[in-house]
Amino acid sequence: MHNTSQAAILLLSLDQSLAAQVLGHLPRELAERASLAVAEIGEVTQEQQQAVLIEFKSLFHSRPRLRRGGPESARQLLAQTFGVDEAAPIQARLEQTRDAGPFAFLTTRHADDIRPLLIDESPQLIAVVAAQLPPALSAAVLAGLRVDVQADVLQRVARLGPTDPEVLADIAASLKSRIGQPPVRKGGVSRAAALLRESPRTTSRSMLAALDDQSADLADELRQTLFSFDDLLKLDPDTLQLILQETDDRQWAMALKASPEPVRRKVLGCLSPHVAQAMKEEMASLGPIRLSEMTAVRQQIADSIRRLEDAGMIELPV
Repeated sequence: MHNTSQAAILLLSLDQSLAAQVLGHLPRELAERASLAVAEIGEVTQEQQQAVLIEFKSLFHSRPRLRRGGPESARQLLAQTFGVDEAAPIQARLEQTRDAGPFAFLTTRHADDIRPLLIDESPQLIAVVAAQLPPALSAAVLAGLRVDVQADVLQRVARLGPTDPEVLADIAASLKSRIGQPPVRKGGVSRAAALLRESPRTTSRSMLAALDDQSADLADELRQTLFSFDDLLKLDPDTLQLILQETDDRQWAMALKASPEPVRRKVLGCLSPHVAQAMKEEMASLGPIRLSEMTAVRQQIADSIRRLEDAGMIELPV
């Protein structure tokens, strides 16, 4: 790719987890530039996407001729790259993709892109396709269907016998003709944050650290997107207790006063009965609080939590 805008469009054309894997294989500087481009890009037209994909295809085909492939070559390459133990689950996923037969082209798609192709089809046809795809992908596709359809499809999968290969090929060809161009998802901060969530923790941290030098405001906005006050529900009690020790009690009282009951119960449950009672009394004494004040203090607590993570004192969930 000649520029970062083209790289951003290519990444947006890929499934989120695949795009994160691509970033993980790039040199750090290129990965940082590509992530920044994803965050800053606006709407992408089909014409722009088509031009980028055509150029990528041309560049790909201009590479030196590849050695002979096959399952054994893949196994050896994975073992040499990741080691035998780490390569095993990757090899298992590759075998699942190969086992999908004529539906292998769907295994690189997101479940949200596959579901519209099947939603108006008969439960029997959905069951046939679901039986061919890797279980995790089939489950994600079915998760977006009505509960009664899910039950019907599951029952048919359980009773499904061998299907004529020609029938499978016809169904796959029909789906392939309708799936069209890979969807271009809108760029922006939320998409860049999604890529960071999918990236290894060390990679996402290094990219954010480098982004601080290029665009500190954007880096801060990404950090806010990655962890907000409502994400407290995801924390384990030990981590939350450490956070409470390192932050101001009055801030917590203001932040919790109008918080949802699950958040309030989670935080107060990590305090001793005496301290929790004092916190409740502090909350009662505050009186009405402006929404802007509460939002600001919640942001301050979230900022403190992210600083604790940057210092290595806590580890936030992905």
